[in-house]
Amino acid sequence: PKRKLAVKEELLMVLIRLRRGFDIDVVSDLMGIHSSNVSRIFTTWINFLYLELQFLISWPSKEQVRKNLPQQFKHFPKTVSIIDCTEFFVQKPSIPSSQRITWSQYKHNNTLKALFAITPTGSFCFISKLFTGSISDKRIVEESGFLDNLKHGDDIMADRRFLIIDLLARRSATLNIPPFSMGKQLSTKAVTKTRRIASVRIHVERAIGRLKTFKLPQGIMPLKLHPLFDQMIFVCASLCNMDFRLVK
Repeated sequence: PKRKLAVKEELLMVLIRLRRGFDIDVVSDLMGIHSSNVSRIFTTWINFLYLELQFLISWPSKEQVRKNLPQQFKHFPKTVSIIDCTEFFVQKPSIPSSQRITWSQYKHNNTLKALFAITPTGSFCFISKLFTGSISDKRIVEESGFLDNLKHGDDIMADRRFLIIDLLARRSATLNIPPFSMGKQLSTKAVTKTRRIASVRIHVERAIGRLKTFKLPQGIMPLKLHPLFDQMIFVCASLCNMDFRLVK
C-alpha cells in the first residue's frame, strides 16, 4: 500500500513512541494518520530494527575487554561482563494460569523478566528473551543462552543473589559476587571486596536505567504488544549502545 508518511517520518514516529510511551491514538493524532496505520508501521519498523541492529549487541572477545578495560576495574581485570535481571510491568492476563506465572513476588505485580549483561565499559553485550516474572534469576541464566557465550577463564560479576557458581564452573568460568556474612561480621578484606564490587557492579544498574528511559517498555506493557516485547527491549538496548560510553 502507498505510504502515508515518508520513511524518515515513520522512523521518527517509532522512536517517539518508544521514548515517550504514547499509545496508538495519541501517535495517530500527532502524525495525522489512522491508528491502524500507526500499528502497522510500528510493528514493521520494530521487527526491521531488531534484525538490522543485531550487530550492536555482541559478546566481546577477551582481547576487546582487555584493550578497553576501564581503570575502575583494575581490581577485577578478568571481568568479561556484569549481569543483572530486571522486570517489566505487563497488563494483567485474563487467564488465571498466566496471572500466576507472571506474578512477581518482588514487584507485587504481573511482570516479565529479562537477563542483561554489560561489558566493563557499560555496553549491553547480551539480552535474554523475556521470561515470566515468577522465574528465578538462576533459571534465566540457565535457560537464556547466556552460558553459551562463556569461555575458559571468563569472570562474571553479579549480585550475591545469583547462585550460579555451578553453572559457570561447567564452562570453566568464575563468578565474582560480594562475600556472604553467614551471620558473622565480615573481615576487613571481605568488606573491602564488597565495596570494590559494589563500586563497579552499579554500572549494570546504570545501563538498565538508561534503557528504562524509553517509556514504552517502562510502563505497563499492553498484552496486544506481546509479539513485539522481545524485539522492543532489544531495539531500546541497541539504541542505548549508540549513546556515549557509560564507563570511562
